[in-house]
Amino acid sequence: MIVYGDHKQTESARYVRASACDAAGHIADMPSGIGRHAALVGLFIKVSELVQGLADAEFEAKGIDRNSPQRIAGANLLVGLARDVGRSWRAGFAVDGPVDAEVPRMLAELECDGDILTGAAEGYAHYALYPESYFVAARQSGLDANTCVIGIRSIGLGLASMVAAAIGAPAPVSVRPTGHPFRRRLAADPELISGWMTKPSARFAIVDEGPGLSGSSFHAVVAWLQALGIDTRRIHLFPSHLGGPGPATSADIREAWTVCQKHTSDFERTFPAGSALPALRDWVARMIGRTAVSLMEISAGEWRRLHYGSQDQWPPVHRGFERRKFLASAGREKWSVKFVGLGEIGMHKAETARRLHDAGFGPEVAGLCHGFLVERWIDGTTLDRATLSKEKLVAHLAGYLAWRAANLPASEPGASLDALADMAVRNTSEALGERRAAELQTWFSKQAPPKTMQRVEIDGRLHPWEFILSRSGTLVKTDALDHCRSHDLIGCQNIAWDIAGARVEYSLSNSATGALCKAVEARASRPVDANLVQYYEPCYLAFQLGLWSMAARSGDDREQIRLAAAARRYTSMLLRFLENQGELRPFDQDQSSRRSISASFSRIATTSSR
Repeated sequence: MIVYGDHKQTESARYVRASACDAAGHIADMPSGIGRHAALVGLFIKVSELVQGLADAEFEAKGIDRNSPQRIAGANLLVGLARDVGRSWRAGFAVDGPVDAEVPRMLAELECDGDILTGAAEGYAHYALYPESYFVAARQSGLDANTCVIGIRSIGLGLASMVAAAIGAPAPVSVRPTGHPFRRRLAADPELISGWMTKPSARFAIVDEGPGLSGSSFHAVVAWLQALGIDTRRIHLFPSHLGGPGPATSADIREAWTVCQKHTSDFERTFPAGSALPALRDWVARMIGRTAVSLMEISAGEWRRLHYGSQDQWPPVHRGFERRKFLASAGREKWSVKFVGLGEIGMHKAETARRLHDAGFGPEVAGLCHGFLVERWIDGTTLDRATLSKEKLVAHLAGYLAWRAANLPASEPGASLDALADMAVRNTSEALGERRAAELQTWFSKQAPPKTMQRVEIDGRLHPWEFILSRSGTLVKTDALDHCRSHDLIGCQNIAWDIAGARVEYSLSNSATGALCKAVEARASRPVDANLVQYYEPCYLAFQLGLWSMAARSGDDREQIRLAAAARRYTSMLLRFLENQGELRPFDQDQSSRRSISASFSRIATTSSR
């Protein structure tokens, strides 16, 4: 199944450097505290994107990873910034003033000709991976300056700089594994580490996030070192977790993973509660102006315990796409604390959250503290258990989607219409067979999608459990910030994607779908292409089918039952779409337009409880 995707964009290297120079200048005027520390980490991430982008551009031009003056200058720049980040962390954020004077100089002297590919690193954007954690892991590793540090691009180059800074090692080298995701290989000149191969006491540290499904990126570097005569016992790995490679790993990768020493530090060990270093609850307490705050983690779907009386009523969750979440309590006040990303991506989401609240669609925002967004907790009933007429639902969706269409133009790319169609055909083939996939391929060939379209930051997740009907009767959209920037294929699309999603999730009839299109068009003062809604519909169904099918391969028995039920629901809808030859027909023939929304989803809960 095709579910995942990686959205990159082309930017001028000079523009990225100028932006980083501006950010460094702002830090000089900031007082000590978590705000300055977060800005410093944001600068480190931006410069990491620049340096790794330059290295990748050089790699593309030459076809091999080699040392060059530009590479060495970029790595030294990153190590200088990493030292500043480490210094701020060790001081509990009690550092003020400008960054090290060498950093702006090295940044200004960095050669930045041409364009580079940039994009938010997955760990920094989605998975609460903090560069400080690699600093801590390195300090506790027992390694010293006699270590050759190797970063796996993209994110691994910056993280390797944190490791090098922590142990006093020379600036890292970096490599870019290529090829099949489960069988990565290196094209790297041995000259990268020539000075280290003659030192019998030297050790080698490989740094990256992951491992993922196969661990092949780490192994590509291990195998390269082994081929150069480096004993595996001298190789140390710095991953983001100790869970090991996933189910797509091979025997040789598994063996190497077992033999190599591994070092990691999670978020709690990096910012420990009860120590001299400020921990997350301290960040939140300062944010909301309280002296005492208690935190309860509600990640990985545990938030459902707070909204549902019984696990039999729980909706499905894809834990791989769940962000870290906490419920913060301070007296009678309750706040949601969710990871939304480090650096610019977190700041952008926080600003979007404020605008959503001001428009009446999202919770009140207290602020952003080093990657975590603090919002007012909404007590109420999730929409899958609430009684709400279809007319009121459509009216609310129209206002909400029109606001997004008018106010959230996309600054990042999303999947092309051809890529969406290819995904839909592939997922249909795996779920329903080649004959049905051929039918869908033929259907797509007869469509005439627009050649250009306005992309926006879609919601992307309009499932009823994502809405809460508050005790005051207000319908509030939760989790409205991440899905157009998730680690999946879709990305930013036309608002028609959300209209197609609403049609699917709420079984909207032809007339209700048409009314929603017209209402969004009128309120946003932007045209809505009904043909594009129709084009998106099988794409949405096939994506959801793939999403929940892949999620169903993990989790406990109850969770797998919920996930499988969700996958079957989308499979059935996709089959019905094909049998109707793509005509816009209602999924359910409503007998009453005032039927409660909760009734629409009773079959999922029923199936899940069996």
